[in-house]
Amino acid sequence: MIIILKHLDYNGIPFKKTQFDSETKTAITETRLEEALGQPLTELNGKKILEAGSGAGRFTEVLLKYGAVVYSFDFSNAIEANYDNNMPNDQLTLFQADALNIPLPDNMFDYVIALGMLQHTPSTKKSLKELYRVLKPGGLLTCDHYRFQRGMYTSLYLVWWIIIKQFKPLIQMKITNSLTKLFFPIHWALRKRKFLQMLLRRVSPINFYYDRYDLPKETQYEWSRLDTHDRNTDWYKRHVTRKGFETTFIELGFSNIDVRVIEQGCLGRGVK
Repeated sequence: MIIILKHLDYNGIPFKKTQFDSETKTAITETRLEEALGQPLTELNGKKILEAGSGAGRFTEVLLKYGAVVYSFDFSNAIEANYDNNMPNDQLTLFQADALNIPLPDNMFDYVIALGMLQHTPSTKKSLKELYRVLKPGGLLTCDHYRFQRGMYTSLYLVWWIIIKQFKPLIQMKITNSLTKLFFPIHWALRKRKFLQMLLRRVSPINFYYDRYDLPKETQYEWSRLDTHDRNTDWYKRHVTRKGFETTFIELGFSNIDVRVIEQGCLGRGVK
């Protein structure tokens, strides 16, 4: 079933299938999810899972593949792209909601998964508190977060973001598409020159994944286009230290806490 709590005009969501394992014919999303959970995905069969900040549903697809009963939400109309990508499915409930006010009862889920979303909410701690509320006692929450790095202040990373986020969405899309078109060929030409690639990242506003994923050039370009848009247009962008993230888990009352540094930032797990 699907519940759209507040319908937004849907004129086609960009990047509807970008980064989906079914589209790339890889297990990149599946591997990332398994690493986030710290257990085999086969453990999810029949479990009730809340997926917070689903986007177009790349993780939703994997959760359903392994037999989970999934409740998935997003604040944006990307939830409609999730609908197009993963419905019909009797195991899936989709709804549009704010992570600070989830319209579901306490103690409902065996797992809560929040990947790529906490740093984009008004408050990391308040969002985690709300996710903790809907988790069953003994249930597992896993989430990730942007990590504070000094390099943010020795590059143009935040400068690009501050400028681009001021524009209206359609203009933002044109800007980030143009920037990807400009910078991607430079990154690609220098893809095997690590030192020059490091220098380029000081000024470049785009995401480039050649050193992380073995994907065709055309796919690499689409991934860059997607994440360049996301990293430069999010209204909230916060960063945490590993210790600060761990402290938040402790203060909220989690047990069996595991907070570590990963390539994407910080990964945190805890049991209610």
